[in-house]
Amino acid sequence: MTCATASASTSPGGDPQRPDASIVVAFHGRRGKTLACLESLLAQQGAAAEVILVDDGSTDDTADAVADRIARGTALPTFLLRNTRNLGANPSRNRGVAQARGAIVVFIDSDCTADAGWLAALLAPFADPTVGAVSGLVDDTAQGNIWELLFRGTHRLPRRAPTGRIVIGNLAVRRALLTALPLDETRPTRRTADGGSPDIAISARSDEEGLNLALRAAGWNVLAEPSARAQHHHPYTRASLLRQAWFGGASAAEIVWKYRLGPRKDLGPVLLFDCACVGALAAMPMLGPVALVAPAAAALLPIAAIGYNELRNKGKSPAELLRIAPALVVYYHVRLAGYLWRKATLLARHRPIARVRPAELARALPSPSEPSPSKPAPSEPAAAGAGR
Repeated sequence: MTCATASASTSPGGDPQRPDASIVVAFHGRRGKTLACLESLLAQQGAAAEVILVDDGSTDDTADAVADRIARGTALPTFLLRNTRNLGANPSRNRGVAQARGAIVVFIDSDCTADAGWLAALLAPFADPTVGAVSGLVDDTAQGNIWELLFRGTHRLPRRAPTGRIVIGNLAVRRALLTALPLDETRPTRRTADGGSPDIAISARSDEEGLNLALRAAGWNVLAEPSARAQHHHPYTRASLLRQAWFGGASAAEIVWKYRLGPRKDLGPVLLFDCACVGALAAMPMLGPVALVAPAAAALLPIAAIGYNELRNKGKSPAELLRIAPALVVYYHVRLAGYLWRKATLLARHRPIARVRPAELARALPSPSEPSPSKPAPSEPAAAGAGR
């Protein structure tokens, strides 16, 4: 099977072969959501773009369904690449980047749908030549139970401003920067308990943090653009969210270790409170009820930090915060346990991860004041059936 294209996209410069942006979607299964994502991309307005979908070894009929949809004709040049086996999110994204022709590469997750003006809003800040990356707003649509309500807003960047955080599920980056520093592929993809397909419910697995740190270390501006909205359709149960909490904590430990970062702001207050509780229990025989003063005081810090994050950054109401408070206690302790477990295994050199400083990564990138390196663009993405 070959790549299917509906029409040529014409850039403002008049070159019908070179779009303004290349949208890269890596997917593994999730047929209905992947097709919905594709339809939302084909409906984008206000920018010339191409869509590159990378099937990461799906074991169902999702890739065939995508190919059939492309064959029926699309409003944008649309291409399908297939990995012969599952490689992981970042290797699949990098494969899409290698075939991209647009000056800007845009990533969106396959379980997201984009608003009609999403792409234009995401691309607008690149009129400033010092902007290296722009991350949009992610809205979680699934809120049918307390665990989904708890997760809502986790990937929100609610304010239009420079940001220290990016979300690869809704992100645009200059292609020249991704060519100079591809997304990291060294951290292992975690899999389901039976060793089969990758567990797509685990957050922070893709590790965009290295790119983010390197861009800022090289002097590029990284912006949040909340008007570039994507809807995230990912349901959770108690079991799946707590599993996400455990492996999300473990992944956070890997990121802190790899990039030599400071303590986690979300987990540090929880650890301090737990340590105060342990100390109070040890001191109870000597001090009696007075020993409870320390954990009571220590509890104020995680309550303030987590409460601020839920209200200010995640956009929850005070009533919603009170509703999910018991679940938050469980979630953050499971996340902390995953973090400490992985930190201990790293110290013991079990499944080691090479360490690097962001300044070292930044050396691979041009600075905003330098001409961006050019890369010859391929005339057409590789065949849909090709493996990596």
